[in-house]
Amino acid sequence: MVGLGACSISNSTGDPDRTLTFVSTGSPFQDYQKKAWQEPFTAETGVTVRNDGPVDEAKIRTMVEAGKVTWDVVDVSAAAAQQYCGKYLEKLDFTVIDKSIFPPDTVGECGVPAYFYSLMFMYDEKKYAGNPPTTIADFFDVKKYPGRRIVPPEIAVGLLEAALLADGVPQDKLYPLDLDRAFGKLDPIKNVTTFAKTYGQMQQMLVDRQVDMGLVLSARAYQALKAGAPFRVVWDKTIVNWDDLVVPKGTPNKELAMKFIASASKEQPSAKLAELASVQPINEKITPNFDTIQQQVNPFTPDRRSSVVRADSAWWGKNFDQVLTRYTTWLAG
Repeated sequence: MVGLGACSISNSTGDPDRTLTFVSTGSPFQDYQKKAWQEPFTAETGVTVRNDGPVDEAKIRTMVEAGKVTWDVVDVSAAAAQQYCGKYLEKLDFTVIDKSIFPPDTVGECGVPAYFYSLMFMYDEKKYAGNPPTTIADFFDVKKYPGRRIVPPEIAVGLLEAALLADGVPQDKLYPLDLDRAFGKLDPIKNVTTFAKTYGQMQQMLVDRQVDMGLVLSARAYQALKAGAPFRVVWDKTIVNWDDLVVPKGTPNKELAMKFIASASKEQPSAKLAELASVQPINEKITPNFDTIQQQVNPFTPDRRSSVVRADSAWWGKNFDQVLTRYTTWLAG
């Protein structure tokens, strides 16, 4: 995705030194965040929010260490919010931000959910018309279900969790992740799997039917289905992750950043982002006006809710570097 240019902004007081810069992944997703979050915030406060991107956690560290922080609110992984809390990120002001609106065990000292997204098992219904897969274990069964697989470019979005659930680990015993067991489950599919370099590549390979099944993030699943990909979701185990909104440590606009996060977390902005970006809102009681295809990839309907397995961002925050090193080595081996 392409980052959007940053520049100074002003608020309704006319004070040119007051600025607020929001950082995310670029177009088109950041355009949706602008429409859903920034425009209502501007209408409410008079503050015009400008955008920068893409997200770069190394840049956050560099800014903080140099004492020259120009980013105010950043959309990062929940694992990064845990990993950098206190040292590179401000602790959030929960007298301004209402933590009670978020699901239990998703709120950290330095980050609250921005939106939820799902890793779902999808298969080509034309390829497997006579014997469709029904469980997450089928994704890893190359004998019963031969065919080309694809998985996301990031390791922390649910691949290891899917492998362990497929291997029989109960979801309430999932963490700490048994890495030996997880990589052992991945070994048999390695030679028939495309490890996507980007999410765009993943989406296009589904549309072009270059793969037969995949573990796909919900927003990309929606775009692929919208483009005509003949894929169907297996509602067995659906790994749910989320991004956090965080405030880099040392921002001169800390107070305003807290107000922005509080505003973005309200029901209407959260529902609007879900509708625009095909993600899930931060509170399951919020009911976005999803279209027919979005409903096909929504894990929070009553009949699919039992498939949801929520990731443990605290575990990933402590173990991400170690897991990434092992994954990179395994891919190269």
